[in-house]
Amino acid sequence: MTDTLNRKQAPVISISNDINYIEPERYLTPAGVPVYLMRNETSEAVKLDLIFDAGSMYHEKPVAGLTTGMLLAGTADKSMAEINDMIDDHGGYFNASVSADHAYLNIFGLNESMDQLVQLIEKSLYHANFPESELIQLKAERKQNLMVSLEKVSTLAQRAFQQQLFKGTPYGRINQPGDFDDVTRSDILAFFETYFKKGLRKINWVGNPSPAQLEIILTYFGRWSNAVNPPEKVSYSPTSERIEVKKADAVQTGIRMGKILFDRSHPDYHKMTVVNTILGEYFGSRLMSNIREDKGYTYGIGSYLGENQSNGYFVVATEVGNEFLADTLVQIKLEIERMRTELVPQNELSLVKNYLSGQFLRSADGPFAMMELFSMVEIRGLDYTFYQNALQTIKGITSEEIMETAAAHINSEEMLIVTAG
Repeated sequence: MTDTLNRKQAPVISISNDINYIEPERYLTPAGVPVYLMRNETSEAVKLDLIFDAGSMYHEKPVAGLTTGMLLAGTADKSMAEINDMIDDHGGYFNASVSADHAYLNIFGLNESMDQLVQLIEKSLYHANFPESELIQLKAERKQNLMVSLEKVSTLAQRAFQQQLFKGTPYGRINQPGDFDDVTRSDILAFFETYFKKGLRKINWVGNPSPAQLEIILTYFGRWSNAVNPPEKVSYSPTSERIEVKKADAVQTGIRMGKILFDRSHPDYHKMTVVNTILGEYFGSRLMSNIREDKGYTYGIGSYLGENQSNGYFVVATEVGNEFLADTLVQIKLEIERMRTELVPQNELSLVKNYLSGQFLRSADGPFAMMELFSMVEIRGLDYTFYQNALQTIKGITSEEIMETAAAHINSEEMLIVTAG
């Protein structure tokens, strides 16, 4: 006789540390650029990520973003449309994006045609000529997009917050619409020659190439070097200012509150991850429960831990109706103070531990996810022990440690507060 299932009682949940972290194979291009290959033997799908030291911090104008956006805009003998049609013929897809520190190029395809696809894209990239007509069009589009975005209080708050938090460093630079007018084709060409052709930091590869295909693709990137010296880490001046950005006729106010903190190499990072999750990182967080569910002041509010190549930072972000601004700030500070002075109840702590452990398990599911995990720590000079330590911290952390960590690192009186509306 089988046992009766009690549907009124939740099943027991256990936190597993049993994640099989897979080290990628490591190769070098003829120019010495590292290539990390994560084998994908269960699928024909392939992804190549090219990471360049070509982020927006390397130029005062919006040159990095424009250059990245025009990489496949044409060569001397092929137009942008012709290049894109050929990529489609090979069953491929190309995407490019840029952050403050890096430019990221993503090539998607299939094993059987990846060598032809990569050869096509590599040649098109290396011989990119950045047509003046395409540059004019892209500058107009980016300028218009920025002007539209500047009508949003969320954008105004985020820009002012970034500008003040990272004041005096390249991370604090903010582009204005008129800055696009000042970018010339010569700026683009110079940036490309310096930070793309000489700034290929590494290649991440998920696929299952044959030995011959592996050698061919490594050879294709032999003329891209890694000669850009990343800038030295910058230092920041702590600030607890209150900045108000006025926008006429706004019915909402954007809020950003936070401070310089530390990156994932800090010994308290994993504990701070738990603190941040309880406070505002997931849908059942305290900020969401209080300010959205209980008060109804916003559709969404959250906190997060961010980082750049120099440091990390902590941010609370939301948009609320103007009439709720004052009390929202009171409630955010109240929830931060609770984290600093009250023990987290065991049922809440168990819920967050299960949530975080589940996130880790999902983040390691399959070779594409495993490569993401590897890349996130490798670029910081870390390895998979980072995740093993994270799981151990989640499993063993106590309410007392959470309160001590919050008390040490997130005093609201030491935070920059920016409102826009």
